[in-house]
Amino acid sequence: MGSGYTAPGSGAAEPTARFTPLLPWNWMRRFRHLFLLALVVALAAVVAAYRAQRGVQAERQPVLPKALPQDVQASSRDWVYFKDNGGVPVVEVRARDMARIEKPEPRIQLTGVQLKLFHKDGKQYDLVKSAAAIFDEAGSSLFSEGDVEITLAIPADQPADQPTGRLLTIKTSGVDFDASTGRAHTERPVQFAFDSGDGTATGATYEPAERQLHLHNEAHLVWRGRGPAERAMVIEAGQLIYRESEARVLLTPWSRFTRQSLKMEGAESTVYLDKGHIQRVESVKARGVDAQPNRELDFSADLLHLFFNADSHVEKITGETNAVLNAKTATANTRVTTDRLDLEFNAAGKESLLQTATAHGSSMLESKPTVRPGGVQPPTRLLKSDVIVARMRDGGQELAQVETHTPGTVDFLPNAPAQPRRHLEANRLWMTYGPRNMLEAFRAVQVSTRTDKPPTRRTPKPPPAITFSDDLTASFHPATGDLTKLEQWNNFRYQEGERQATATKATLEQATDRILLESDGKSQAKTWDPTGSLTANTITLDQATGRTFAEGNVLSTRLPDSKPAKNNSAMLSPGEPLYARAQRMTAVDNNRDLTYEGAATLWQAANRLQADRVRILREKQTLDAEGNVVSQLIDSSPDQKTAAPVTIVRAQSLHYDDAQNLAHYKGNVRLNQGGGMDVQSAELRAFLVDEPKPGQSRLQKAFADGSVIILQQAAYKPPGGGPSVIRTRRGTAEHAEYYLADGRVILRGGNPQMADSVKGTTRGRQLTWFSANDSLLVEGAETQPVKSRILRR
Repeated sequence: MGSGYTAPGSGAAEPTARFTPLLPWNWMRRFRHLFLLALVVALAAVVAAYRAQRGVQAERQPVLPKALPQDVQASSRDWVYFKDNGGVPVVEVRARDMARIEKPEPRIQLTGVQLKLFHKDGKQYDLVKSAAAIFDEAGSSLFSEGDVEITLAIPADQPADQPTGRLLTIKTSGVDFDASTGRAHTERPVQFAFDSGDGTATGATYEPAERQLHLHNEAHLVWRGRGPAERAMVIEAGQLIYRESEARVLLTPWSRFTRQSLKMEGAESTVYLDKGHIQRVESVKARGVDAQPNRELDFSADLLHLFFNADSHVEKITGETNAVLNAKTATANTRVTTDRLDLEFNAAGKESLLQTATAHGSSMLESKPTVRPGGVQPPTRLLKSDVIVARMRDGGQELAQVETHTPGTVDFLPNAPAQPRRHLEANRLWMTYGPRNMLEAFRAVQVSTRTDKPPTRRTPKPPPAITFSDDLTASFHPATGDLTKLEQWNNFRYQEGERQATATKATLEQATDRILLESDGKSQAKTWDPTGSLTANTITLDQATGRTFAEGNVLSTRLPDSKPAKNNSAMLSPGEPLYARAQRMTAVDNNRDLTYEGAATLWQAANRLQADRVRILREKQTLDAEGNVVSQLIDSSPDQKTAAPVTIVRAQSLHYDDAQNLAHYKGNVRLNQGGGMDVQSAELRAFLVDEPKPGQSRLQKAFADGSVIILQQAAYKPPGGGPSVIRTRRGTAEHAEYYLADGRVILRGGNPQMADSVKGTTRGRQLTWFSANDSLLVEGAETQPVKSRILRR
């Protein structure tokens, strides 16, 4: 190691001349006049020679330096100080003028200073320029009170006045330099510039060995990168540390970033650089705002990452821990909270447009539509899931689609009194949006829903409607955002209060408030409540009116009433279940009005009714049947071993009034009573027994009108012996009455007659036949005697 300095020599005073006498004194007196003359001549010659010599000497002798000031030990021009380490340069100080001063303390005062602080490999150096500086050789330090300019990282083989490449220039004053390390420090205002920007600060420290610049206070940096000037990033911080070797800028204890419409503030931050442009910004406890003309993004997190492309456009923003995103547009306010938030932007144009927002971990997305002038505010949508992905429409201002990658929930929160509250849980969710952030479609798998309807005058406290299914889709009104259609399929289940249902597929038409339940051909749709059940190929539930319509292979069960109007009924017993089959069924007024159509069959125990159409009004306790009516009534058996007789009535229509126990049949009526009695007529009124005694018929009496024919066939054994034959009795009249208690048949009107295959034919105004003892009472008209024809055997 070596060091040293050089200085030119200084001038000295010339020596004084002396003469010694060579002749005796007396001789001098003898020739004194001559001597004096000679002396004068010689003296003149000496003076002339001396002057000539002095002139030559004056021309040849250099100018003497000025006298040094009192405290200056030495001075010099073009002064150089150099220090190396094993041949590798460490520091070089050059000054136009140097003055070594000893008091009050030793120091070297320099003017026109250039200081080279070499990097470790000696291939680059940092150049310091100052008008004046104080150099402490013993302490290897240099201090400049005045203005200082520092240019960093100049190649050692390049002239200092021809810098190229990405250089950082620092301008300040009051700088302390450590000549051994190259460290520079000041507490005064600092200005700096480089090819990617410029900035200011108060106080700075530069460590050339570490290539680190520390701005102490009020750091303000404008980073322009390679993009247009309007895309420059303004960086502000309490302190800034630029580590050039690591291509990083550290900001502490607070930081602020501004670029066009983007503003972000945080605690400590780190800026990562790549070839002169900002590649990434990492900020702690940060909050940012990106305000566009029609959209404003507000985002925050405990740790924020901003990623930029080569044109200084934001490509991606990532927030970790307590991440929040608020997006405000003219049509909706959207808020996202999550553990981690990734925002991806389309940075191809003049500005960064949000493309995708992905939330990871305990994520929530709330979208609240704004109130439209003259319109109703659509429901607020609240989505929760571990992973939520939101994709934006072109322009980055409105949602295009939202989906979950993990199980989640959605709540539709009402913003108007008439709107229901809906809650949905699913394994996966997809939401598609139209213009103005209006929800257009919704899809979910492995889903359950709950709908709480607002109270109405009819239902002050409506029960919640709950559904389950493997798949679900929903459609929404493009103008209002209200639900228009909801479809659920595969293992659909439904419950609303005591009413429940299952189906392969269910469709809700919101405008009509109707639910359509459908089967897949393998299993039927089914609905039930404590009063009974219904299965069919399709079932329509009108929730507004309480109407139910079923079609295709309908099977319904009506359970016994808990509090029947009467304990027993002849045809519709309230104490027994009522079963029905048909092609169609309509239930109105909460099953108080039931209609079955298409090969309808109703039965209670063994009693059965068939017709093309059957209607039951439960409150009125009436039944009406039309088309191919067949009713079957089982009489009471006399004992458990004996089969009970059956009464079957066929007709085109039937009206049954349970209050009177009266069944009124019309149109080609035919009654067949278990004892062998067959009655045919245009109309028939059957009076029934509520609860027949053992062995008693359920039919008490029957009145027939219109072309009445009564037919009885029974085995007959002649009195004189011989084989049994079939005995036929045939009675005709316009009106007939049949009383089962005594087996009495009354015929009247329209020339009544009784034809007996054994006894012959009898006519009269009124015929009364007693089947129990086979007797016939005949009443003739006043003007018409009784006529009988007796058969002879």
